[in-house]
Amino acid sequence: MQKPKVLVDFHHSSLLQSFIFLFERRLGGDVFRPIGTEWAEFGYWKVYEHPATIQQFLGINGATPDGTRPLNDVVSESNGIYHCHDIDSNETNKAIIYKAFMEMDIDIVIASLPVHIEPFKKLCELHPSKPKLIYQIGNAWTTDAGIAPNIMASANIQGVPADINFITYHQEFDTNIFCPTVGEPENNIYSFVNCFNISEHFVKDWQYFKKIEKLMPDYVFRSYGGQCRDGAAHGNKQVAKKMQEAKFIWHVKNAGDGYGHVLFNTAAVGKPCIVKKSYYAGKLGDKLLVDGVTCIDIDNLTIEGVMDKIRYYSEDNRYTSMCQKVYNNFMGQVDFAKEAEQLKVFLSNLK
Repeated sequence: MQKPKVLVDFHHSSLLQSFIFLFERRLGGDVFRPIGTEWAEFGYWKVYEHPATIQQFLGINGATPDGTRPLNDVVSESNGIYHCHDIDSNETNKAIIYKAFMEMDIDIVIASLPVHIEPFKKLCELHPSKPKLIYQIGNAWTTDAGIAPNIMASANIQGVPADINFITYHQEFDTNIFCPTVGEPENNIYSFVNCFNISEHFVKDWQYFKKIEKLMPDYVFRSYGGQCRDGAAHGNKQVAKKMQEAKFIWHVKNAGDGYGHVLFNTAAVGKPCIVKKSYYAGKLGDKLLVDGVTCIDIDNLTIEGVMDKIRYYSEDNRYTSMCQKVYNNFMGQVDFAKEAEQLKVFLSNLK
């Protein structure tokens, strides 16, 4: 498919950036996301039907509840297309009002949330161009959550019907930013789990993090992310910088991730993760985690065992070797250029 015009829902900034990498930079097309509250009023945006959330995602220059930079900080506008500052890349992305969308030739509509599958099906049927619908799955969901004729999954998804046009891939990110650096870092152990210290889902993992932190005063523990104790790392460059200055990334995250940008970003930076491997069994990130080779698995260890293992792999030669193996494994597992060619085939067969 040459130079496709694509509408995507706005699930999160890293996913949006991956669509821009694929459809704009690799295929020469255009990626648009909804802007303007009409999308919600007409029933085509259903992330969370609360006025503040609608304003956050759809309001032009709308405020964010936590005071961070607005998602729709407009740089310029022309004929219903808004160029907005992107909070991750520090570049711009394109947002489109409903009326302009209906008047434009559109090739593809992508739902990345199950709640958008049915309204986006109706949107495709209503639009004059009759665009093709893709369901993008980046979370640990099953197809029971919803189905579409075309599925692109950046997660290990089971039970996909045989008649579905299906592909598994990795969400692309900038490996010029997420890359190894020269030199050995200080004894920094950083976490990048959003809401790590306030979500009930992470209570046990957060308490464990704090317990190890208290018992290892010669290491600096930090928790970065939305609503986290040590603040958010804003944008890809700052996240990458924090990862590069860490010795280990603490990613003991209950239930793991579908795709897991933190795991893949960390691997691209060449830093070992401290994990519970059971959280990633059978998931896409599982292939990045080899205990004692590319990660430190703390499943079923005593507190003393965890501390001993961290200190053991902190020793210079072991640590340097582990970092190199982390990066080598990432390069062997993930090839964005090759996957782009496979995605072209997938796109040529859209139903």
